[in-house]
Amino acid sequence: MRRSSAASSSPPARSSRSPSAGHPPNRHPGSRSSRSTAPRYPARSTQHASRITGCAGRRPLPAHPPSTITNLKGAHVALYILRRVGITVLMVFLVVSAAFFLVALMPNDVTQTILGPDATPEARAQLRDEMGFNDPILMRYLAFLGGLLTGDLGVSYLSQQSVTMQVLERLPVTLTLSMGGILLTTVLGIVLGILAASRGGWLDTIIRGAAGVMQAIPSFWLAVLLVLVFAVNLKMFPASGWEPFTEDPAEFLRRITLPLISIGIAGTAAVARQARVAMLDVQGRDFMQTLRATGLPEWRIVWLHGLRNAAIPVLTVIGLQFVALFGSAVLIEQVFALPGVGKLVVDSVNLGDMPIVLGVVVALSVVILVMNLVIDILYGIINPKARLA
Repeated sequence: MRRSSAASSSPPARSSRSPSAGHPPNRHPGSRSSRSTAPRYPARSTQHASRITGCAGRRPLPAHPPSTITNLKGAHVALYILRRVGITVLMVFLVVSAAFFLVALMPNDVTQTILGPDATPEARAQLRDEMGFNDPILMRYLAFLGGLLTGDLGVSYLSQQSVTMQVLERLPVTLTLSMGGILLTTVLGIVLGILAASRGGWLDTIIRGAAGVMQAIPSFWLAVLLVLVFAVNLKMFPASGWEPFTEDPAEFLRRITLPLISIGIAGTAAVARQARVAMLDVQGRDFMQTLRATGLPEWRIVWLHGLRNAAIPVLTVIGLQFVALFGSAVLIEQVFALPGVGKLVVDSVNLGDMPIVLGVVVALSVVILVMNLVIDILYGIINPKARLA
């Protein structure tokens, strides 16, 4: 009885085989402890995993510091600008060459204008030989290029004055008129286009209708109408003449107001219509809705973020209008009697003074191509994708 009670009260004896002896406990495969502690699949080495993924020995690439990224962007921009400058220089050479051959091959006999209608054929032939008209055209072309590299555009047939000096005296008037016109076109056109796209309704209808009417009005007809109304009848502005800004700023503004309106109305309409279309396209994009959801003011969303994304097509129209303004300047300078290169080239064509005509063509071509270069550079700054073109 004592043995049985002692046996029943004492705990069961442990096995003499301990885990330290090299035998794991609960070796039975069906036990819970074996399922919870032992791995289900055999472990694989790191080399085996690298062999499967193909990434053996690879390390993550180091991130470029911000200074390196900035230098790369600056190098891309500089390369883009250099490429555009090279294209512009090539275009200037081609345009100047084409202008020279067109002027040289024109059937023009200036000797009759210089000597008069009573000159003998022998005198006219001698003068033609002295002026180099009998030289081969290739030799005349090389001489013209040599003078162009030194800034010498030749001598006028009639006045015997330097063509370069005459063009430089008249060019500031035309540049002032053209730059003022493009400034008026850009500012007023963008403002009207954005207002039409943002407000909509009756304001959009009025701006679109006015833009269509303004774009259909010829600049010279509008110039004559403005002279009749504001100069002849109302006596508010002078009808003709020019006053430099450095001598009398107030009189300069009075005399340039009507020419600026005449030359900039059609361009303003074109820029306004393009700005409206571009802004409507931008307003439907997701990032504009995201900016509105952040609580930014509407004016900041439209005039900063929206205008920047809509600037590419607007810049294209502005560049085209700048070229068109030089063509309109010839007529506007005739109407208002402005001493610009437009009036100079018209008088030279009537008198047969071809060096003046060629000098004006070269000067205007360089100005237009430089303006196109500026617009191309702005393309690359605003839209980095344009640098790949």
